[in-house]
Amino acid sequence: MTAITDTPPARTAMVFAGEIFDGATSDHPLIRNTAGETFAVRVRAMPARHLGRILQLCIDEAATVEFVTQIAVVDPSTGVLAEWSAASADWVDTLDDASHVLLYEAAKRLNFIRAAAWAERQIAAKQFQGPLLMKANQALSPLMEQMVGLILSSLKSQGLLGAPSTKS
Repeated sequence: MTAITDTPPARTAMVFAGEIFDGATSDHPLIRNTAGETFAVRVRAMPARHLGRILQLCIDEAATVEFVTQIAVVDPSTGVLAEWSAASADWVDTLDDASHVLLYEAAKRLNFIRAAAWAERQIAAKQFQGPLLMKANQALSPLMEQMVGLILSSLKSQGLLGAPSTKS
């Protein structure tokens, strides 16, 4: 029997994790702008490397929605999804209120708890790293001062250390 961890994730699973708003369910309707146009979009569960940015944006709803949302681009000749395109600030600014709220709530659900946990791990790492850096600084400072002193005395003895010349 193959364990679930023995099977590598599909490339699409690694690239995209999140929720698609395509009208397939009432919880995930098509997204509307104020002109009444509809769009299929996806809200990404951002990879760990982007969780710091989520923390920076979390108090700016529109910027958060812009950062995590991608819009479906359909090939007009085939009617098939061609690609996902990043949402722009201008596009986000045209969303109707209900769609804006749906996307922001999905962004929160998919990213905020993970970003807070990431931040806690970063704090713990800095708390671990801080004392080590202080010890390294204390151990290396005398050596560095001695090296700088030797270099300065060498430059001085060679006449290379002094005021710059004013002659042209």
